Amino acid sequence: MPPMRKLIPLLAACLLLGTGCASTLGYLAKQGRYLLKYSTGTRSARALLADPATPGSTRALLERAQEIRRFAVQSVGLRDNGSYTRYRAVDGDHLVDVVQACDALTFEAYSWRYPLLGKLPYRGYYVRADALAEAARLKGEGYDVIVRPVDAFSTLGITRDPLYSFMEDYSGFELASLIIHELTHATVFIRGQAELNEALAELVGEEGALAWIRATHGPGSAEERLALDGLADADTMAEMLRSLASRLDELYGSGASREEKLARKAGIIGDFRDALARDRSSVFRTEAYRRAGGAEINNAYLSLFRLYSRDVPALRRYLLEQCGGDLRRLIDSVKRLGVRVLEAPPA
Repeated sequence: MPPMRKLIPLLAACLLLGTGCASTLGYLAKQGRYLLKYSTGTRSARALLADPATPGSTRALLERAQEIRRFAVQSVGLRDNGSYTRYRAVDGDHLVDVVQACDALTFEAYSWRYPLLGKLPYRGYYVRADALAEAARLKGEGYDVIVRPVDAFSTLGITRDPLYSFMEDYSGFELASLIIHELTHATVFIRGQAELNEALAELVGEEGALAWIRATHGPGSAEERLALDGLADADTMAEMLRSLASRLDELYGSGASREEKLARKAGIIGDFRDALARDRSSVFRTEAYRRAGGAEINNAYLSLFRLYSRDVPALRRYLLEQCGGDLRRLIDSVKRLGVRVLEAPPA
């Protein structure tokens, strides 16, 4: 299966806020140090573009990102909070590792509490060993757990989120969907409503990126066809995952013993993986989906899928029927329901 960070758009995680318990304070202190490190070691896009020594791949990323930002602000109505106007070279191909957990025999996600944001079903770590340690703790308590790489997150205006060197390999659609997704979080974020927040950012990220592709390359372009093929594959995978989750839901609600449920669950997931390996070359359009595989499938994985996808169809219908397909009108409508948690830092 495609890497989770590609299959499902990226998380918004605030690493600076948490509860007052000692363990969380230790977590916050360590992640805050890394966040400060990555935030202060950046250079402005303007300075890099003016520097003749800037490599061509970096220059292309910076120019494309600024085009996308202007489109996001002017055409989609997102906040210009200074994010993605700076750049940092980093080692590796992602930024943080995110831990998510779920009950082994229901789809009730494990949550961490954040004082301004409410409960959120994920926690990010800059050091992978720390993420694996948290995953081991939760597995020891009987939870299904996944640890996945994440390319970016939004701090909701606490800091200006930068571009990273690994983004130089992104397609135009991937970069646009990432930037627009995260700027959506910084524009409107409803406390304690993780599913709605992620569904809104997913929808606006996808539709906004497609609109940018069409405005930049034209309708029917090769870039648009590639993006649409990727979205079609994501929809195909989503339908397969919905079917799997439905089968498991039926099992979990049955009168079988816990031991029998766990055994049957393993068989159902095994059958799913076998069918996916057998059929993926014929059901998917893009090489990313045809080649990828290896992601652990468990309740935490399926809970993550539900987090991002469950409210998207309703939001898409609302976008089309009530907002006439206008993303700006959709954003304004959701703003009336929620609040912008933090103001942008000074420009």
